[in-house]
Parts: sequence; C-alpha cells; structure tokens
Amino acid sequence: MSAFADGTIVWFDLALGVALLAAIAYAATCSEPRGRRAGKLGWSLIAIPLPLVVVLQLTATLPTLLDQTIFVLAVVSFAVGALLVLGEDEDPPDWSEERPDSPPWWPDFERDFREYTDRRVPV
Repeated sequence: MSAFADGTIVWFDLALGVALLAAIAYAATCSEPRGRRAGKLGWSLIAIPLPLVVVLQLTATLPTLLDQTIFVLAVVSFAVGALLVLGEDEDPPDWSEERPDSPPWWPDFERDFREYTDRRVPV
C-alpha cells in the first residue's frame, strides 16, 4: 500500500498547514524591519503561487506526486511571503508625543477623548 492510499499525505498536508500558521504567527510578532523590495516580493509570493496551484488542482488531473510537490512548494512560498510581508513594518509611530506638525487642537482632543473612554462603563 502506498503512502497516498493510506492517508499519510492528508496528515502531511495538515502538518504543513499548521506549520504555515505558525510561520505567519511568528512573522506577525517579528519586529525586524525589512525593505520595500522584500515586501513586494513577499506579496508576490503570497498572491501568485498558492492560488495558482489551487486552481490547477481543481481544474487539472495531475499525478499525485507532482500534485503534492507543487502544493508543498506553493505553501512554502506563501510562508516565506508572509515572513517578508508581516516583518516589513518598522516600529509603529508613537502618536502620544506631540509633533510640531500636529494641529494645535489635537492634544486637547486626545486628553478629552481619553477621559471619556476611561469613564465609560463597558457593556
């Protein structure tokens, strides 16, 4: 009996999906800045290979080994793309500091808004 017939591939695909989710979660918590070019490459790796493979699997009949190989490569490219995209942002701006170009009414508004949200009772 082959690995394809006994369901091993299904478990492999499931493990690959869990690994993909772990890579995305890691990338979301990663704060290492990336360049703009890496972000564009990341979006390309997310938007092209996996959707293309899914369409190919739905429309064409491929040998099982080739089908699984291109699926694994597409999932790996998606994970690499997620690492590139989610890790590209630099530190988020600190909006609590008053900047010279901020409107003169902003600090008053922000103070009043915080007071309002602090005294509201959650529903």
